[in-house]
Amino acid sequence: MRRRPRALRRPAVVALCLGLVALPAGPAFAERATPEPVEVINGDLTLPAFTGTALNNANVSGWSVGSTNGAGTATGVYRFSGEASGHPDKKVAVMLRQNAAAHQFKQRLRGVRPGARVTVTFDDSPAVSIYCPARTVEQGQTYTVQGEGGTVQEELTEPDPDKEYNVLGSGVWRTGRTYTFTADQYEPLLTFASTVPATGWGAGNGTGTNNGNCGAMIADIQAVQVPPPLDKTVRSNELPPSLAFKGNDKVTVAQAVTECNRAAAHCAFTPEADYSFAYYEPARQTGEGYINCTRATLDRERPLKFSARSIGDLPAAAGLPPASTAATPSNMNNQFTTGSGSSPAWSPSAVRTVKERISPGEVSWMETQTGRQRTEGWFTSDPTPADAHQDWRLYTVLDYPSPQLADRFYQRTGPLTAAEQARCRSNRPSAETPNDAGSPAAGADRD
Repeated sequence: MRRRPRALRRPAVVALCLGLVALPAGPAFAERATPEPVEVINGDLTLPAFTGTALNNANVSGWSVGSTNGAGTATGVYRFSGEASGHPDKKVAVMLRQNAAAHQFKQRLRGVRPGARVTVTFDDSPAVSIYCPARTVEQGQTYTVQGEGGTVQEELTEPDPDKEYNVLGSGVWRTGRTYTFTADQYEPLLTFASTVPATGWGAGNGTGTNNGNCGAMIADIQAVQVPPPLDKTVRSNELPPSLAFKGNDKVTVAQAVTECNRAAAHCAFTPEADYSFAYYEPARQTGEGYINCTRATLDRERPLKFSARSIGDLPAAAGLPPASTAATPSNMNNQFTTGSGSSPAWSPSAVRTVKERISPGEVSWMETQTGRQRTEGWFTSDPTPADAHQDWRLYTVLDYPSPQLADRFYQRTGPLTAAEQARCRSNRPSAETPNDAGSPAAGADRD
């Protein structure tokens, strides 16, 4: 990204570029209007595979409920086979249970970032549970769906006027239901929750009250998104913070760093290509200004010292910016360089000799414009574990000197300010000569 240099205190009369650079590397980005798929793990609800009509307290792969078995897995829902659910396409269905946070059915949507417009599609039906009171299926069953950043969408299934709630295979299905929201964080949580009241133990056959074993059935969950455009106006001191997840749970960044550092290939780094780019930072003055008060043009050489730094917020144990000075690169450092395809110099410094030509009555100063690279991406468990609840993911952004873009050096010259002109015209400060000029002359050779 090319940025206009910040305003300088002197008008530039001469600008001599001392460094040649290549064009910024990286893919061009255009705002995408066509939705792209979002990974919904086990969206068809078929894993783990099962036989029979339903599984009580099923461990539904990739999904969690508020009440867990200690491993973050979904243990508070029922699943019905395609034949038992009555789905027209024989889709496996999950039955939401009990209107309480402990039984919310949820999953984090991988690959979704803040500002993305996400559309979720799903099918629904009233339950086929024998524990459903007749009134709940006659009027339809209520539930909600929400994605983090969006509002709660209240849903009501089709009613079951024939009261076939206790007959397996008798679901009343609506297909292609949709819910759209704008994500306000990375990997937003998608949540389905029953709002059918739980008022006691059901006696079966629809004569009792709901004990939490009655709720709407959901099937065939899919999602697409329209990602947000790349925002190059974000300054390096405004980068988003690192985030870490294990399965559907948020964990601390320090925990994820410890996990990824366990072995050389324990995690793999994958950059977000559409949101990583090279750019030039605003020009800044390097070294002192040189004022020519003489009556001659000055041709001189001067050393130019400059340095750059890398920006990040990972703990020191990661061995990446801001703490990246260890003699032996960390496992995460190596994972980053392998995944990004470059080996950055995190804190480079250099001394260059440049030639200056300064006309009488002018001032000269040097500016540098550093080529930088901003890379954002994910450290993820590698290989991906079979159990999605053991899947570690760490999001981070690093901003560092670019290995591809050459730095720019400018000699800037301009007229003296009024104060500098006055200083150039001022008397040369010196002591009176000879010393004690006001005293009478005396010496051994004089009377």
